[in-house]
Amino acid sequence: MSSQNKPLVRNFIIMLICFIVDSTIAYFLPLNLDKSSITVVPSIALMMFVPLSMTLPDAPSRFFFATVSGVFYTLVYGRELSIYVLIFLGITFVRSYIYHSDNLSLGEFLFLCMLAITAKEVIVYIMLLSAKITHMAILTFALKRLLPTLGVNLLLSPIVYLIFKSFHIKVDINPYDDLEN
Repeated sequence: MSSQNKPLVRNFIIMLICFIVDSTIAYFLPLNLDKSSITVVPSIALMMFVPLSMTLPDAPSRFFFATVSGVFYTLVYGRELSIYVLIFLGITFVRSYIYHSDNLSLGEFLFLCMLAITAKEVIVYIMLLSAKITHMAILTFALKRLLPTLGVNLLLSPIVYLIFKSFHIKVDINPYDDLEN
């Protein structure tokens, strides 16, 4: 295995572990199919993806990592809803070209994670609503799915941040890597 592929493989292993932890936590959290009570969606994998997307040295490998992670997220959680690939690619775009700092403080991490989770939940809700798969009102969605999901993930996010920081992943990113090509 070349030294260029090691960070990519490391990131995939970390994401796989996060998906397993997400699924395990989801087993114990309220999930209701009739949408009459609270639903909580753990997003540890998505929260770990936010800082991991910048640990790869070049944009093509970041977008490859995002695509594969999005496909895996779709296969595990979304089944036929492949919008997750675009969500992961969108996060990578924002992290690569708008907010490309690889050294996030806890506050920045919390903000980016809550923004990513909110965007994911709202986009999925709009897709389900437009496909007439759900008829949940916006207020019901906000009170019974979005806010509980954000609350639980807000509690989990400092743990995810500390775990990410414990990896001591450092990468020298050239902010002009795409301009040189």
